[in-house]
Amino acid sequence: MNKTVEVIMHPPFNPIHSGLYNPDELYKNFDPHNTLSVSVTPDFQNLIYFHQKGLTAVSDPYAAMMEALHDASVGLGLRSFLANEMRSGRRPVSIMGGHKEPRGSETYCKVAHIAQKLSESGFIVVSGGGPGCMEATHLGALYAGRSADQLTSAINRLHEAYADFPVDMQYILVHKENMWTINEDLMSKLHAWMLPAWEIAQELKNQLTPINNSLAVPTWHYGHEPFTPLATHVAKYFLNSTREDVLLSLASCGIVFSEGRAGTIQEVFQDAAQIFYRGKKDNVPNPITSMLFLDRNFWEVPDVPDGKVHVPVMDLLKQLFVVSKNMTEEQFKRYIRLVDDTDEVVKIIIENAPSADQVVHKLSRFGIKDINL
Repeated sequence: MNKTVEVIMHPPFNPIHSGLYNPDELYKNFDPHNTLSVSVTPDFQNLIYFHQKGLTAVSDPYAAMMEALHDASVGLGLRSFLANEMRSGRRPVSIMGGHKEPRGSETYCKVAHIAQKLSESGFIVVSGGGPGCMEATHLGALYAGRSADQLTSAINRLHEAYADFPVDMQYILVHKENMWTINEDLMSKLHAWMLPAWEIAQELKNQLTPINNSLAVPTWHYGHEPFTPLATHVAKYFLNSTREDVLLSLASCGIVFSEGRAGTIQEVFQDAAQIFYRGKKDNVPNPITSMLFLDRNFWEVPDVPDGKVHVPVMDLLKQLFVVSKNMTEEQFKRYIRLVDDTDEVVKIIIENAPSADQVVHKLSRFGIKDINL
């Protein structure tokens, strides 16, 4: 059943937002007992507005200006947030992976445990902020300082409540014959999927310490995939192109790539381009940031065909980096690696992480400036 949606005439957001979002702000009006309450949250209202104004092909100059002002103010909030984290001795690490990864899968569990250990080791984890491996990233950070068993229990709770992200969410908001409607059946499924994560976040929000901070960088371009309420800080953009540049630039201490498809592969080579063009400071090459590929079975061609998806990126990356003399063979083996063990992932990130001054310099090259340690 579809419910008619009125055209939103004025921006339902503050174009000059103060700082980053927190989940409660964007999920205001979310009601655990009302399956349609997602549609009246500020987050979903922004999605409706963005679609009604034409997404990236916006024809209304006023709407375009308001969205641009919003994204610029989020960037300012991000800079302030990063400055505070860096002054506290916490450097950013990104974790990428598929949005369809089921809760409780082996990959989901590995990502959550990596995020937990990285958060406990002086890093702040960053993800695209959506479902799947991105949700696992923020769940792990939320349980930093708690036992591995407590994290496993939370994963099981999510899995038992609603394991797979519901399909066909791209049809939750429909424009047909000059009418906008919401698919109420899909909205109910989305609510059911969101509910256990929202409950966990509500239960823990008054017990958190700085090591539980995590940063989600989602976009209303993919607003049918809601950002996870398990993140503590949210830099949500209208333009996905801006969001992708920011997300990759933040990976100043490395990126962990878990299993994913087209979006993850895009991020692999965006990151590779940033490393390739890393430049120099005082005529000394800037440090290489780690690219760690979790679960070699996915990232290599199998010895025996198994009918599964495999993305063998290492040969191409070696051609790009080593054969072109962008880095030495030894550097490639140190920084560009296939890894199966979660503890090894954390160990490599710690060993290869650049200094705080080098992180600040890298961020400044991408426009995130004025971070004084």
